[in-house]
Amino acid sequence: MKGLLTPDLPPPRSQGRRLAHLGLLLLLTVFFIIYTPIVRFANRGHGRGWISSVAGRYADDPRQWCKLADAIAPPDDDGLKPGDRLLSDEQRRIQVERLADAVAIATQSFDDNGDVDDDPRWASFGEFHDVLEQTFTLVHSRLELKKINRYGLQYTFRGSDPSLKPILFMAHQDVVPAGDASKWKYPPFEPHYDGQFLWGRGSTDCKNVLIGLLSVMEDLLSQDFHPRRTIVFAFGFDEETGGKRGAAKLSESLIEEWGRDSFAFVLDEGGMGTETLGDVLYAYPAVSEKGYHDILLSLDVQGGHSSRPPPHSAIGVVAEFITEVEREPYTPRLTRESPFRRVLECKAKHSPRDVQPWLKEGLQRWDERKIAERLAPQMPEDRWLMQTSQAVDVITGGVKANALPEHVELLINHRVAQHESVEFVNKRLDKVMEKIARKYGLDVRDANDGRGQTSNDTALKGSIGYKGVQTLPPAPLSPTDNDVWALFSGTLRHAFASIPEGKGRTVVPVGNIMTGNTDTTHYWDLTRNIYRYTPSRSGTRLNAHGTDERMDMAAHLEGMRFYYDLIRNFDRWQG
Repeated sequence: MKGLLTPDLPPPRSQGRRLAHLGLLLLLTVFFIIYTPIVRFANRGHGRGWISSVAGRYADDPRQWCKLADAIAPPDDDGLKPGDRLLSDEQRRIQVERLADAVAIATQSFDDNGDVDDDPRWASFGEFHDVLEQTFTLVHSRLELKKINRYGLQYTFRGSDPSLKPILFMAHQDVVPAGDASKWKYPPFEPHYDGQFLWGRGSTDCKNVLIGLLSVMEDLLSQDFHPRRTIVFAFGFDEETGGKRGAAKLSESLIEEWGRDSFAFVLDEGGMGTETLGDVLYAYPAVSEKGYHDILLSLDVQGGHSSRPPPHSAIGVVAEFITEVEREPYTPRLTRESPFRRVLECKAKHSPRDVQPWLKEGLQRWDERKIAERLAPQMPEDRWLMQTSQAVDVITGGVKANALPEHVELLINHRVAQHESVEFVNKRLDKVMEKIARKYGLDVRDANDGRGQTSNDTALKGSIGYKGVQTLPPAPLSPTDNDVWALFSGTLRHAFASIPEGKGRTVVPVGNIMTGNTDTTHYWDLTRNIYRYTPSRSGTRLNAHGTDERMDMAAHLEGMRFYYDLIRNFDRWQG
């Protein structure tokens, strides 16, 4: 038919060009549809970071918010007893005894601890190991145990299928110093059980986790459990002071044996607990941590007699520095990638009557700053999930009355939000420091100078500078859109559906951010799936790091059942 292109004839040149352009456009569109949403890789300092962008892909579509994995019960054909029996009165009696024995050993870690071979204060950890060996006889006869840097504990229960990635459970043996024991209701290292709570230092942070994990493994071994998937436990001993002697060395050992990205998941203490809104129970495992940045600022000036002072002493100048820093707090932002945005999306979807009436529209339409600035005053505790914090914690200066101070030091602690960086914090500090230096004619030292001699001849005659004391970038975001998270959160849904707050409610696990840091800071290279969660209800772990620390033992048993079910579910999974 006239005008109809036949297969053996080329199209007109102009039309062919248009078709070629359309084909190229289609190809590029398909490419971005397939590859963009999957995973965005981000290099974040000393470790590999993965930022899931699937959540951002659906950020403006409420129908795609807060998709829940099905609740996943453990298999009923694996030959193991049901987890509910771990909630029995007899098990409570056993756990009270075991946790009390652990709390009674004062495994305190101090900021000024020396090396493990030199400082006698580490000796209590050897006593703690003796208690563990006496309590968990099956664990110590069946699992491989390596002691790393003397007091780090690495237990390995090898599975029968080496093709399955192992799973790693963490806890730490050390506790913060108890302070003045006379201020405690019960002595901090003489544990007391009042029928509900076990009192004592470390009962919630985190000997409860360590004892719960080993108790679950002891129970599994008593049933002649033989895993398909390898199970590893790693218990550091200086988490409260940064983990450099414990978790850092354990991580090196694990990487040496297993390699990078070798574990299915890592689970440590932490998280943001639970929250009940109407007929919904929210559980908040942490899938990231804020960065950490301590800076030590020092000012050195010529001293003199206090009867002839300058307009501002060194302490006065540093006080002005503090005022300038605190005058401009960091700006909150609710970024598209933020886990806290996922929390708010879940609340807007599942608890619309319990959130701000404008929240759903704000999440859909407002920019990152506008919605954060609207939320921050209404959610004062949660604002720090959207904002870098700065806290002036320590200031020292002067030696006596009637003598002008020659050296003043100031320590500022920063918890760096995911959308900012340590470098960004330093630039803000530089700006303030240079302003103060210009005003008072001070020399500015860089971080490597230490105490320097002044070269100017102004009346104050001094120099100012700061250095980072302890620095860590924000942690990578663990994905919440893959099969590992689905199985982890599905197990959590099943376990929490039967606790008092969960009965009759929808359990919604959603990844959140921790404002503090855990030993996982040393484990970033082991897996992309790092979860920080102590599985316990809100109000059951009281006064961690404070006087009268105590653990609700019913919640402790509930956490054990979660660990028990999690091990069973991942042992069945083929992934």
